[in-house]
Amino acid sequence: MKKNTEKARIATRGSTLALWQANYVSDLLKAQGIESELNIIKTQGDRVQDRFLHEMGGKGLFVRELEEALLANTSDLAVHSLKDLPAKIPGGFTLAAILKRHIPNDVIIFNPKRDYMKRLSSNPTIGRAEMSSLGPLTIATASLRRQSLLRGLKTGINMVAVRGNVDTRIRKLGESEWDALILAGASIERLGLTSLPHKLMDLEWFTPCAAQGALAIETTETSPFKAPVAKLKDARTYACATLERKVLELLGGDCTMPFGAFVDFDKSSNKTIARSVVLDYVGEEVRVEHSFAGTPEHLNIDETAARIVADLEKEGLSEILKRIEGEPPPMGEIY
Repeated sequence: MKKNTEKARIATRGSTLALWQANYVSDLLKAQGIESELNIIKTQGDRVQDRFLHEMGGKGLFVRELEEALLANTSDLAVHSLKDLPAKIPGGFTLAAILKRHIPNDVIIFNPKRDYMKRLSSNPTIGRAEMSSLGPLTIATASLRRQSLLRGLKTGINMVAVRGNVDTRIRKLGESEWDALILAGASIERLGLTSLPHKLMDLEWFTPCAAQGALAIETTETSPFKAPVAKLKDARTYACATLERKVLELLGGDCTMPFGAFVDFDKSSNKTIARSVVLDYVGEEVRVEHSFAGTPEHLNIDETAARIVADLEKEGLSEILKRIEGEPPPMGEIY
């Protein structure tokens, strides 16, 4: 049995963003009196860059090898972007902590060779109307959710599929003739890249994927580090992200489902606001917004998620799900 005075071995991917996240957790552990070291692992999702994630088994491709390291006892805990974890955690593992969420929004980064920022308002967030005013654009993203939300604008946006780490995608944008790139806003926040010409995508329209912006620390159920890691848990983020992920689980969703969910607390009204959207591949959608009295921490996750899915059904969910059965349409060349 390891003592907390021994170093915790942190399994992590090797990208700049993943290393930032692992070191961030390492610093949090150090403040708890736990020293740590990184075990850098290259996952299948990192190794294979010429295929789409939905063709290879989904976002779990960034997770599997890290979990194997936990089982093999070559690592004690793994740090993940929670959005990359399947909605259901395999038996034997637990999310010992979900940390306080960073920026939940997606972010659109404009090609520095263009002048789009001069054409936009000073508002740091861009909504549906302002985005539509830009007219036809070429935007890089391999996310089915992001592509479907953009197609819903009906402004003739051309999408190109891009893979790679955050810094690789930004480099590709600068070398290309694309107009913009869409990423998770938390990635540029964490890497200190907010000086790039960008706008946050409006949450009410461009609903992020479940748990976007949150970091999770995974351990085995029997890990001696499970209890000390649990002290890092942020109760508000845990409740919000868990509800978002539960809705996805009830929908039977994975990375082939264009689905967005975001739960947050509105202090002014003392209500929890929950937004959910499911889209088909041409941008038609069903969308619901709920408000619940009190904070997210006091919601019954299972009952609340079931209510959200039931209301999506009333809005036409079944028809949308029929249209996205089977394989997504071809997405073209991967850059």
